[in-house]
Amino acid sequence: MKRGIGRFRRGLLSTTRLAPFALASAGLILGARLAPAHAEDATVEDVAVTARHREEKNQDVPLPISTVSGKALGKEQVYRVQDYVTKVPNFFAIQQNPRVSAVTIRGLGGNANSDGSESGVGVIVDNVFYTHVGFTWLDFVDLDHIEVVRGPQGTLLGKNTTIGSLIVSTKLPSFTRETTLETTYASRHRGQIRLNTTGAIIDDTLAYRVTFYGDKSDGWIDNQVNGQNFLDNNRFGIRAQFLLLAGNDIRNRLILEHYGSNEYNNFYPPIGDPTTFVGGGARAGWARKLIGLFGYAPSIDPGKNAALESQGRIRQNTDGVSNELNWQIGDHTFTSISAWRRFAFRPHNDSEYSPLPIFRFGYDVDVDQYSEELRLTSSTGQALEYQFGLYGLKEFVFSNNRTAFGQYAAPYFAGSLAVPSIVLDGVEYDQYGKATTTSGAVFGQATWHITERLALTAGIRDTVERKQGSNTAYAYSPGALPAALGAIRTAILNGFGGAFAFADAKTTNSVSWLVNPSYKINDNILAYFSVAQGEKSGAVNTGATPSATGAAAPVIILPERSTDFELGLKTTWLDGKLLLNGNLYWNDISNYQSAVADTTAPTYRSYLTNVGKVRLRGVELEARYSPVKNLWLTFGGAFNDARYVAYTDAPAPVEIFGGAGTANPAGVKSVDLSGRRVLGAPEFSGQIGINYEHPVDLPFGYRGVGFFWLSQTYRSGVALVNPLSSYGWQSAYGLTNLGVGVRSEDDRYSFQIWAKNVGDRRYFVGAGA
Repeated sequence: MKRGIGRFRRGLLSTTRLAPFALASAGLILGARLAPAHAEDATVEDVAVTARHREEKNQDVPLPISTVSGKALGKEQVYRVQDYVTKVPNFFAIQQNPRVSAVTIRGLGGNANSDGSESGVGVIVDNVFYTHVGFTWLDFVDLDHIEVVRGPQGTLLGKNTTIGSLIVSTKLPSFTRETTLETTYASRHRGQIRLNTTGAIIDDTLAYRVTFYGDKSDGWIDNQVNGQNFLDNNRFGIRAQFLLLAGNDIRNRLILEHYGSNEYNNFYPPIGDPTTFVGGGARAGWARKLIGLFGYAPSIDPGKNAALESQGRIRQNTDGVSNELNWQIGDHTFTSISAWRRFAFRPHNDSEYSPLPIFRFGYDVDVDQYSEELRLTSSTGQALEYQFGLYGLKEFVFSNNRTAFGQYAAPYFAGSLAVPSIVLDGVEYDQYGKATTTSGAVFGQATWHITERLALTAGIRDTVERKQGSNTAYAYSPGALPAALGAIRTAILNGFGGAFAFADAKTTNSVSWLVNPSYKINDNILAYFSVAQGEKSGAVNTGATPSATGAAAPVIILPERSTDFELGLKTTWLDGKLLLNGNLYWNDISNYQSAVADTTAPTYRSYLTNVGKVRLRGVELEARYSPVKNLWLTFGGAFNDARYVAYTDAPAPVEIFGGAGTANPAGVKSVDLSGRRVLGAPEFSGQIGINYEHPVDLPFGYRGVGFFWLSQTYRSGVALVNPLSSYGWQSAYGLTNLGVGVRSEDDRYSFQIWAKNVGDRRYFVGAGA
């Protein structure tokens, strides 16, 4: 069976078909706000970045960084990580549900549903590194700005990564009292509320900021069995911050947060199931079994084929506490960042995509993360500027793969109606995976300003990390069976892996480094080069199962190693009206973590391990231009040649899977993907944005500002399942979002009508077998 594993997108707000403006969504923003920048300012904003733990203008940082202000994101209703693709080139995110998610830069990131592996793209929120991608399942509604930093990280940024980092910075508490309220009503009865309030508790000493959001809507896919609406919205979050100023030298920021969701976001519509192998033999797949045994012919029409008898909502909760202390000690700043986060995920999946009670399958996941970062930073403006520090992390991951069998499970898995239901009805088979990470690192980075225009930055990091992992499988049954039926039950459960217990532990030492010379050609042109090497943490294969020989798939997987070269220019033209940046990159990643085929198994099976080498190379362009007052144009584009250099034993597509001892003797179990494009990595991608404002007269003699924005994105076609498969190809597509509105001159009140996916483009962001 082939099925979409990324959210199948269509229509307005990814939830419904768009009629011309009839279903457009409106947002009414009310509240007291600080006055915005003057509309007549024709220069282009250069957002300040903090990627190097200093506040610097992006145009002055000799690294490929994309920045977007929180104001720009909020105006275009961009609150989730998956929507940052509309503003940042060569960036993508899959967020099907809190567990099946991935953040990618240049087409690579992490395995979207592997609990024991970390992403090659780090996510850092208010200086706290998020180890599990589930922590990003939230709406950021109090943003100051975001940064996407490309290339290996670790000599400055929390934990070590191989591809880059997404850095999210939220607004600090303010001593000036301010409250904003935004409400939105949209198609599919979608209602959203966002509340931000800040002010002083003790003047000039203690300030607070409280943020709340809620988002609820109907789904747009109807379950034909019981009328459930799949792919709905039902989430909320609350966040409290406290800022303490003790004299002129100490600033302490405490953050407490809770986020929750309870949604039908676990529907993966089947898109095909071959009934024959490529060689011509009959294939006893999912569809053939349902038809032959029960007379039920499943639909493969995505968006219209929901007919599930036991689908339930996915419950998710995230809690977090962090504290950042900054203490000015002479010409240095001492920083301590202490953090804890917890993630809990409970799915309720109907796994055979039919109205029949056959089986449910899903991972219960719990994550606990503790981290501490200590850092000492020199003052700026010196010939030699430097930072060094220590980083420590402790993480516990519990991933319980639960399979619950129903009334028709026995005949379905045995392939015969003669097998009675009692063999599996009421049985639950669990694989309980555990992963523990203990990581410690020392890091440092320095910039030597050799002349006023020439600078050299160098950094190094040494990380020692211990990974412990295990997977234990067992079954719960309602009672004993006669010997003959018990043997059938045992045989079926052995097909899932049977009873087993595996455990392993490894300690690794990795060194990351950076060499980054730059030269200011003139006041408006910065040229830079960087070469860096970094490592992504080794992975724990929490789903390790025994092969046909009885051996286990590797429980602990080696770290990925990335060697990256960047060459770029950052330029400013026309008295600040035009910013134009370009970057060339070449990135080789060895010990790449991905799936390989288990060639000893008689059925289709793969496992996570180190597979070989991947190469990323290409060019990235970004531009911001204000040709006239009140008009701002943005452009981002990338050519990305992402290929497997060595991947010799990738799982074969299901339509050619086979070999000796299988139902398709003429087939193969593994294929060589060396030289093929990386799954899901488009060769071309880009976005164009238009923002226009103009003064207008409002009723009752008031003055205001009318505004219009448009965002257009494009992604070339990609393979989502296997480059050699005839299934899972997503053709090139583009998305158009736009909005028009009016606000008061002091920005206290705003009204906007906006729409997303105006062309009603239907597309997949991921698929699997």
